[in-house]
Amino acid sequence: MDETANRTNLKILGNSTSAGGCFLDVKVTGECTFNGDVDCRKLTLMGETKVNGSLVMENMKLTGECSVKGGIEGESLRGQGEIRAESVHVDGIKFTGNLSVAGNCDAEEMQISGAVQVDGLLSAETLEISLYGPSRAAEVGGGSVKIKRSLGGALIRPGHPGHLSFAAGLIEGDQVELQGTAAETVRGGRVVIGTGCEIGTVEYRDSLDIHQNAIVRNQMKV
Repeated sequence: MDETANRTNLKILGNSTSAGGCFLDVKVTGECTFNGDVDCRKLTLMGETKVNGSLVMENMKLTGECSVKGGIEGESLRGQGEIRAESVHVDGIKFTGNLSVAGNCDAEEMQISGAVQVDGLLSAETLEISLYGPSRAAEVGGGSVKIKRSLGGALIRPGHPGHLSFAAGLIEGDQVELQGTAAETVRGGRVVIGTGCEIGTVEYRDSLDIHQNAIVRNQMKV
């Protein structure tokens, strides 16, 4: 990042476009398209924002939709709505809504209530997903991995548990706790396979707990 002295604040109201650049605080209320990379300290978005480049920030708060052609990097991402990006590398994520990532998505701490689509690796030291819609990732990794069905989602779609499913090829973590998940392989130290799960193979080191309504075709202590 450039020195603070070389940066200015940017405030946008209504419908506008910007070339992008380096800023201190950026606040968008309305609709804005950045035709280039955006590098800022604080980013507050209310409405619909498109970045035709990469996004680097320290703190981001979103209420609405944000589409980034490149990757998102930063320290903190909070808010609700919809995010689409090529990749996401943020220390802390707490988000409600839909997160779509074409590549990898990683964080130290990630807490998402909604739906997640990650074409690559979804990873965090602490990962917690409350499912409100169909979600997927090619692979999932972390220290603590918890994927659960949300009560609210279950109330919205009674009798249609498939809408709350999470699908992955591989899920791996020190502690893994799953609900409503379909996976080819699950690996972990302490593993809990909860209701609504369908797992091909579970490899565990310390303990394995399988709900009576879950399906696990193969289990192996390693």
